[in-house]
Amino acid sequence: MRGENRYSRQTMIPQIGEQGQKRLAGSTVAVIGCGGLGAPVLTCLALAGVGKIRLIDHDRVSLTNLNRQFLYEETDCDKEKCKRAADFLRKRNSGIVLETVCERLTEENAGQLLSGADVIVDCVDRVETRRHAGRAARRLSVPLVEGGVHGFYGFVLSVLPGESACLECVTAQEAEERGPVPAVGAVAGVIGSLQAVECMKILLGLSHILYGKMLQYDGVYGEFTEIPVHVRPDCICQR
Repeated sequence: MRGENRYSRQTMIPQIGEQGQKRLAGSTVAVIGCGGLGAPVLTCLALAGVGKIRLIDHDRVSLTNLNRQFLYEETDCDKEKCKRAADFLRKRNSGIVLETVCERLTEENAGQLLSGADVIVDCVDRVETRRHAGRAARRLSVPLVEGGVHGFYGFVLSVLPGESACLECVTAQEAEERGPVPAVGAVAGVIGSLQAVECMKILLGLSHILYGKMLQYDGVYGEFTEIPVHVRPDCICQR
């Protein structure tokens, strides 16, 4: 291991290189939710060398999480997710900073909890929390990467506040989920990985971000569909 560079396979990539790796190391990402989507997002960003990751989750591990949330073990049940997730990630990369916030993101605290982030990644399934995250991202002028899973299906949408459509432009009338959201672990892995890629591209200053486009995944048919998403004139993001 002596003399090896853990990021050498990344710095070989023209879009990253040594300078790009330094950009990742100097970046801060806030990840809301350490569950099915948060697990691949957090793992990918930590292994890629993102310098500071803020984990925001008020929940505790339950047995029903374990079909998709690979950050946890059976012995972690009833323990705080954000702390156990941070322990998992520290064992994979001791060279990054992990901040744990074991509380629910609300309208009142969203601005404070997300302040200082270069990118926000939303990995929750609660509609209300998504709205708080989106509105805080708009106030802070911070790019936001959204993702969602329902059974064999999922989506990714990136938002550039003030310029591209937000999730509320698409789901203004969406009601809060009633009961647990069905989720296939492998699909959560696909969508979370795509969210991590979008986040890294934004941090690296690359183009072709999913601004104004929703990438939908159909795991049953193995298909991706890119759908244009337009700003809704009466959306709160335009106020």
